[in-house]
Amino acid sequence: MRIAAPLKRTALVATMILMASGAVVQASSTNPLLDFESSSLTSAFRSGYSGVSGATVNVDVPYGLNDAQKYDVYLPASRSSAPIIVMIHGGNWQSGDKQDDSVAEDKAGYWVAKGYIFVSINYRLLPKSDPLIQAADIALGIASIQKNAANWGGNASKIVLMGAGSGGHLAALLSSNPSLASDQGASPWAGAVVLETPALNIPSIMQSDHSNDYDTAFGTNVEFWEDASPTHLVASSGVPMLIVCSESSASNTCSRASSFKQAAQEQGVTVTVSQQSYGSSDINAKLGVSQTYSSTVDNFIESVL
Repeated sequence: MRIAAPLKRTALVATMILMASGAVVQASSTNPLLDFESSSLTSAFRSGYSGVSGATVNVDVPYGLNDAQKYDVYLPASRSSAPIIVMIHGGNWQSGDKQDDSVAEDKAGYWVAKGYIFVSINYRLLPKSDPLIQAADIALGIASIQKNAANWGGNASKIVLMGAGSGGHLAALLSSNPSLASDQGASPWAGAVVLETPALNIPSIMQSDHSNDYDTAFGTNVEFWEDASPTHLVASSGVPMLIVCSESSASNTCSRASSFKQAAQEQGVTVTVSQQSYGSSDINAKLGVSQTYSSTVDNFIESVL
């Protein structure tokens, strides 16, 4: 039987996240937040992304002082109070980028065509920044996106997090307990889509056979495992989540997702598990490409907005 994380631990995690984050960069009239059309990089970037050729794209918008604390914004041609999807890339907490083909292009093209604003975010990585620091970065980015949504014709109250792999872990961690993000100035968002990640119960993984990537990310401190575990931090403040998993996953992601669903439901948090026949890597790559699969995710997103 799952025991809820003590309030003291939650406060500790929130304090760690606050200490880990960088300062917010203030927007001004010359800030790229408001300067979508003039950047020469915009045209070059868009020419290589045929799937989003109809969108206005602004790259490397800063949300903090570190060079990794940046996001790209894809805007539909017509928008008024548009919903926003924030995509968190994967890469075992130590690699990956917001502009990787499987991360942004097809997803941005799919949802921009539906009138969404799509944001793909970078964050600091291992070995210098552990998963809790990475979660702090994402929270800081959410606060920036919420602050500037109106400037883009977006709706700050209609934001959905999306993450794949280790990015899915970060999305699930913050969405299990959005109060962890409040110290960064972020308000709760509408929901989250978690794509193919086994990292939902970190102590369970660390106490069984696992990849060396988990040792690099989570070390040997049991308390840190729990502090970085969505299952252990899920609280009644959690937002609705859709967890997409591969039926053929070697990491038993569907079984892990079902266990997390039970833990979340004990806290009154709605979690839906969608099992897909695609392989693990295709859960991320096929989103925005496969119409049936994409519609399943789209239906969930519409249900929480």
